[in-house]
Amino acid sequence: MPPKKNKPDAQLIQEYKSFANELADAARTAILPYWRLPSLEVESKYESGRSISQTISPVTAADRAAERVMRDLIEKRYPTHGICGEEYGSVRLDADWVWVLDPIDGTKSFMTGKPLFGTLIAALCQGVPTIGIIDQCVLKERWVGVLGEA
Repeated sequence: MPPKKNKPDAQLIQEYKSFANELADAARTAILPYWRLPSLEVESKYESGRSISQTISPVTAADRAAERVMRDLIEKRYPTHGICGEEYGSVRLDADWVWVLDPIDGTKSFMTGKPLFGTLIAALCQGVPTIGIIDQCVLKERWVGVLGEA
C-alpha cells in the first residue's frame, strides 16, 4: 500500500496563499509594460504532444519576463520547492511542494490587445492542487482558490 500523504497545516497553506498572491503581483508588474506595445516581439516555440493546430505556439518577452520574475521569487524564498513553468521548463518535480506557472495563458489574445488572457499559478502539495490563482492584470481582477476553502 502506498504511504499516506500528509495534509499540510492551515498556517502553511495561508503562507503559501499569500506568497502566490505576491507571485501574481510580480507577474502583473512584469507584463503590463508590454500590454498593447506596437513593437512586441513574438517568437514561435514547438510544443510536442499537442494537436496540429497547437504545435507551434507564440511566446513573447512578456511571457518570459513574467515567468522569470516568479521563478526568481520562488527560488529565493523556497529553494527546495519544485517549479513547472511554461517557458523555462521544470526543476525538482519530486519536491513536496511544486509551483506550476503559466505566465500568460492566452498569448494570442495578449498579442492582439484583447484582455482575454491571464496568469495562472498553482501550488501542488505532494501532487495535489492546493492553491490556484487566475490573475487578469489589465482588468485588475484576480481569482484565488484554496483546497478546502469555500
